[in-house]
This record gives sequence, C-alpha cells and structure tokens, in this order.
Amino acid sequence: MNTFIKIPIVTISLFCIFSCKTQHFETPEYGKSETEKSLKIKKVHNFRTVGNIKNMDGRALKEGMFYRSAHLHKLKKKSFDEFGKLGIAEIIDLRNSKEIFEKPDHLPNGITYKKYSAFEDEGDQLSQARKLVLKGKVNGSDADKRMIDFYREYVTENPGTIKTIITEILESEKPILYHCTAGKDRTGIVTALILTILKFDRATIYNEYLLSNNFRKPLVEKRLKLANNLHFLYPKMDLHVLEKLSWVEKRYLDAAFGEINKKYGSTDAYIQQVLGISETKREGYIQKFTY
Repeated sequence: MNTFIKIPIVTISLFCIFSCKTQHFETPEYGKSETEKSLKIKKVHNFRTVGNIKNMDGRALKEGMFYRSAHLHKLKKKSFDEFGKLGIAEIIDLRNSKEIFEKPDHLPNGITYKKYSAFEDEGDQLSQARKLVLKGKVNGSDADKRMIDFYREYVTENPGTIKTIITEILESEKPILYHCTAGKDRTGIVTALILTILKFDRATIYNEYLLSNNFRKPLVEKRLKLANNLHFLYPKMDLHVLEKLSWVEKRYLDAAFGEINKKYGSTDAYIQQVLGISETKREGYIQKFTY
C-alpha cells in the first residue's frame, strides 16, 4: 500500500519554514448543512457526535451514540470530566502501530480501549516517503493520486479488519468513540460505511464527511499559512502536498465507494459479503440506532 499519506501533517509543517515564496491554495468544499456541533474539548481536533440526520425512511439517528475525532494524545486530565459526561465507554483507535507508539491516546480510567488498523507501515517506507516530499520529488498531483489510492485500498485490502471495526461499533450498547490521526480519512470512511448500513442517502453521507473541512478549517488554515510564509529549509517541497493531506474531498470518498462497486457489485453486496451483515441484522441496527 502507498504510505505517503500517512506522513503526519504537523511534521511536514515543521519543515515548511522561513521562505518568501508563496503558493495559491484552493478553497475546499465544505459541508452545506452543519447538522453536527463541534464538541469543544481542548487539544482534541474534529471532535463531534454523528447525529441530527434522517435516513431514507425518515428515521432520525440517535445522538450521543457515535462519536468521532482526531487522536487523543493531547487530551488533558482537566478535560476528563467533560469527556466523561458524554458517556463514552469505549475508544476504537484506527491508527497503525507506529502512529500509536509515537502518539498514544491519553485516556481517563475506566474506558475500554481497542485498536484496529486496516494497514501497517511496513519497513521504513514512511521515512523514505518523507524524504521524497522534502526533496520535491512528490507534487500535489502525486499526493492527490495517492489519497485516492488510499481510499480505494482501505475498504478492500484488509476486509477482515474493516468487518471487526464496523461490528465493534454497531454492537456497542453504550456511546463509542472511534478516531484516527486527523479524524477525517479513516474515520470518515468508517462513518460513511456505518451511515450506509443504516440507510442514509449519499447526499447526507457526503455532507457529514465534508464537515471535517468545516471543523478543521481554523487548524488547516493556520498550518497552510505557516507553510506558505515560512518555506526556507526545504524550498523544493510542493506545498500543495500539504494542502492535499489537510482537506477531504468528495472524490476521495467516491474512490472508496467506486472500489466497492467494482469489486463486489454494490454496497449492499459489500455489506452482506464483507461485513457479514444480513438484511435482518441490518434492520436490527437501524432499529437500534434510529427512531
């Protein structure tokens, strides 16, 4: 699997300093309807509950059951009480072992923690990819292609792990939080699959996915501004690489669904064959999580 997209954005930002050279960044697409409210917990980005939306049968998703966010490495002890008020009983970490080792979650006592990575960074590919970026050997178009490839591979490369993740979330009886590093790609794909299972239409699913751009906007704009104004040590680096790693795009989620349709014929077939969810079980989940 391509590992380029796993480069921590903050790492790239640190290398993009001190230059007068500027680059123009595109305006991302934002979610049109902010059905979710960002939960203000210090040092945790893109933290929100998936809710306040209706599926194709007019049933509303229960709020406060599914939570999603970026990593919890910087979660402060003084935020533990606020975190606990949400009733979250389980955390599912979608990051790979290297990411977890470098920035482990900081969690309150009493919360069940599980990690399920659908990919691993084998060998030294991450370091090699980083060097290529800094030397200007990778441009924005390359990054865009690799993002699309990642979305395609994530849903089909390790189907057993995806099944475990989805099953763990849908079998939960108490509020559950799942997250990756930025809370936008792996977390976005998992959320899209869950909402598909619960029979939400594509417009609703894509809007929820694009809300990561809404909630991450201040953070991303700050990083891009820093990279644009301070581009001294590695002037050959294409800052559009950072841009592509920072936002989500409909085309990326299109790639995931497209790969599912290509390999399995339809999302319904994927749900049954890969995720092991029969129509009866699916209806049970709909009754469980909507009203």
